[in-house]
Amino acid sequence: MAIRDTVGQLYTPIYDQFLLEGMQEGEYPLQMAAVYDVREDKTSEVKHDDISGRPLWQETDEMSGGNYTDPVLGWPTTFAHKKYTDKFQASFEAVDDDEYFLLKKEGEAKAMGVGCRATVEKLTANYLYAGFSTAIADGQYLWDDDHDKNSEETGTDYDNELDGAFSHDNLETAETQITDNFYTKAGIPIPITGDPILLYPPALRGAVARVMSERANERPGTTERDINRFAKGKTWAWNYNPNEWVWLSSANGGSDTAWYVIFPWLKHLVFYWRQRPHFTTWINNEIHAYSFEGVTRLSYGADDWRCGFASTGL
Repeated sequence: MAIRDTVGQLYTPIYDQFLLEGMQEGEYPLQMAAVYDVREDKTSEVKHDDISGRPLWQETDEMSGGNYTDPVLGWPTTFAHKKYTDKFQASFEAVDDDEYFLLKKEGEAKAMGVGCRATVEKLTANYLYAGFSTAIADGQYLWDDDHDKNSEETGTDYDNELDGAFSHDNLETAETQITDNFYTKAGIPIPITGDPILLYPPALRGAVARVMSERANERPGTTERDINRFAKGKTWAWNYNPNEWVWLSSANGGSDTAWYVIFPWLKHLVFYWRQRPHFTTWINNEIHAYSFEGVTRLSYGADDWRCGFASTGL
């Protein structure tokens, strides 16, 4: 029989393993990492200063000076790490009566890992839907129609809030809006150099399949039977990566109609692990129990609206 004062410490590595196994199990895999740029940090908070952007170059006469320009300033964003926990206990008596009692807690530890994974998914998915009503560093909603060009040039606005339900026509209209509004803080067009993620809840599964299907060589739902330019492999369309995310649904705090076009290679949606999920243990002599706590510290958010474009679907 293990000594009571050391039982908790002896089993901590095993529970860490069980917790991590739990995070990797489940019907739905961890999808947050496909949308957010996942980073590590060891400080109390992280500040993105957003000092970037250079203007177009100017023609300069021979032997002349000048044409110095200051960096284009955006809005600084601070990521403050928050702690999330879950706990369970085992009484001295239970451990004393059964030498393998703590080892039999494997299922509970794995369930805590599943809960941690679900927490991360829910937080990061809900952040996207909350972007229709929650401001970011520039003072506007994440998805809004009047983002200022930069902190000094406020006379030019950019619009990353799309209109309408998801459909072939609305996606085509969205591409035009994206092209017309996707500019750097210095006013230089941002090229679409990667494959955008088309992010949507399960309720839009059929609509997305009809628009994106590889077999849809003709435009669906019309009598003209024009080509469907969004069919996979068409060279005259962006190659979207459709990504269904259950945590975007209304049942999980999101919306069954909202849809998003995300540009992950720009890395403006950020997720920080301050402490990855792990176990801590201690002995509570007052109630004669071993206490086990799963702990993680993290932060997440957007440091720039140029992470993507979105529609409420209404």
